[in-house]
Amino acid sequence: MLSVSSQLDEVCARLLVRIGDQVEGSKQQQDYYLGSVLVSARTNWACLDSLIAKTFKLTQGGQRVIGGDKPQASPYHCVGSGSAQIFVTLKGLREKSVDSLVFETMIPKPMMQHYISLLLKHRRLVLSGPSGTGKTYLAQRLAHYLLQRSRTDSSEADRETCVLGRSAAITFNMHRQSQKELQLYLSDLANQIDRESGGELPLVVIIDDISDSAAITELVNGALTCKYHKCPYIIGTTNQPVKMSSNHGLHLSFRMVMFSNNVEPANGFLLRYLHRKAVEAYQGKEQDSARHQALLQVLDWVPQLWYHLHAFLEKHSTSDFLIGPCFFLSCPVSVEEFRQWFIDLWNHSIIPYLQEGAKDGIKVHGHKAVWEDPVEWVRGTLPWPNAQQDQSRLFHLPPPSIGPPSEDKKPPKDTPPPSTLESDPLMAMLLKLQESANYIESPEREGCLDPTLQATL
Repeated sequence: MLSVSSQLDEVCARLLVRIGDQVEGSKQQQDYYLGSVLVSARTNWACLDSLIAKTFKLTQGGQRVIGGDKPQASPYHCVGSGSAQIFVTLKGLREKSVDSLVFETMIPKPMMQHYISLLLKHRRLVLSGPSGTGKTYLAQRLAHYLLQRSRTDSSEADRETCVLGRSAAITFNMHRQSQKELQLYLSDLANQIDRESGGELPLVVIIDDISDSAAITELVNGALTCKYHKCPYIIGTTNQPVKMSSNHGLHLSFRMVMFSNNVEPANGFLLRYLHRKAVEAYQGKEQDSARHQALLQVLDWVPQLWYHLHAFLEKHSTSDFLIGPCFFLSCPVSVEEFRQWFIDLWNHSIIPYLQEGAKDGIKVHGHKAVWEDPVEWVRGTLPWPNAQQDQSRLFHLPPPSIGPPSEDKKPPKDTPPPSTLESDPLMAMLLKLQESANYIESPEREGCLDPTLQATL
């Protein structure tokens, strides 16, 4: 839905996105700057709609409605200068849409619809994938969506009277809290729900940083003994790969969503995030075309760097060492600031992390691929102007090596481990005989026999 506000007559208008699901009573409504559109005397409403759609990058077939009746005046006369603004209000829960949530999270709409569908149908979901792919953030956003939905969707009031009035989302971090604490909490919660004792009961329970998904899902199913449709929504996150076998996998009541750096939503999130960050940073500021193109070149390079480092770790490390897009979210949107930020990030964060990952890979897999120093690719593709002078400032990544044991610590060539000598007396006696024979054959030792051997014989 489009609405227009203007004060002066001009041909340039700022385009702002307004979220449809604003919290009632909020003092300040949050708007997102998206860009600006030029409006001339020849621009009609259909042309303006097309300009807005192009700026907003709406998908084909998306429905756009100009608020109220079609204005009698032309866009040129409606849109003013300076503070002229065009608002695009996204559909939200009132329209039974996830558009507002999709815009805020930058997760593709079909994927978000799939996550919500799984939660509404099964009420229990585990997000599994590498660290830094946004699992915890998504869990929090889904919890917030469910809380809003419980307040606004009156169509489910009769069917879910048990959850009406719930207004909280509780988070358990399994890195800081124990399974016993979680079990006691859920058991007590189930008793309160069965007694219908009222009070502040959570609508959503987030179980973050799970190390053993199978054990936790079994614990949840055993502790929540209340009726299934009265149970809170459960959203878990884990960095560990989840086994899908019938004996060691998730409990049947849970559904799982796998995250990977190679596919959406993590795959394209970084580029979307950086571009929006740049747009919002420079709203209302004059920026010449050359500087803008230089900034875009730098921002487009960051996801390429991420893919390269991800491929390097896949070759030379283990699944415990992966770099997610969250590693680069603090990227500045200024070419000058980016240059120093990246050099510091590379030397003091990325290189130490890659070193640890490569060492772990050597220990687990050995040398499984030809070593390539990632700094060579980075130096050859640095995106800012006059980058040659900064190439030498970037640290190398030497190949890891596990050195052989020192000579003084090496056991004799033919000596078996101590455990073998202790457990096999016959082997010990034979070694003593061999040692004695060596002594006897030596000219300096003729006539001498080891006293311990004499005792053995």
